[in-house]
Amino acid sequence: MATKLAETILEKQMDRRAFLKYIGSLFLAIIGVTNLMRVLNKHNLGQATKGYGASSYGGKKILP
Repeated sequence: MATKLAETILEKQMDRRAFLKYIGSLFLAIIGVTNLMRVLNKHNLGQATKGYGASSYGGKKILP
């Protein structure tokens, strides 16, 4: 399937401007997907929950 799609794209007639638009949008799509995956991985690892009150800095924790 991927090879057929690649053949279709490569056989399509396009000028330099259209080619650069296509390559630019493909590049931005790849960057966007990788950034989205990075954000989702950080959220799943619990890094997003660190913040105010996550440590005992400035005082002792009182155990129940």
